[in-house]
Amino acid sequence: MEKDKPKIKLKKEQQEKLILEIKAFFIDQREEEIGDLQAEILCDFLIEKVGAEVYNRGLHDAKAWFDKYWQDKEADFYTLEK
Repeated sequence: MEKDKPKIKLKKEQQEKLILEIKAFFIDQREEEIGDLQAEILCDFLIEKVGAEVYNRGLHDAKAWFDKYWQDKEADFYTLEK
């Protein structure tokens, strides 16, 4: 991650849940058991490398929705104008 961008921080409970899900994924998909440390390292890596992209995609999707919403509201307003 770039130095000037803030790091995505999760609450302890969220990170613990993701670690359990990563461990379950490895067992289900790869029939491989990994430890807490390996799962935590992978979790941190994914958050750093993928998290910002997913977050930004959500942000752009929300902006597009709000832009359309306000555009529709503006059109509604002018249809009411006499």
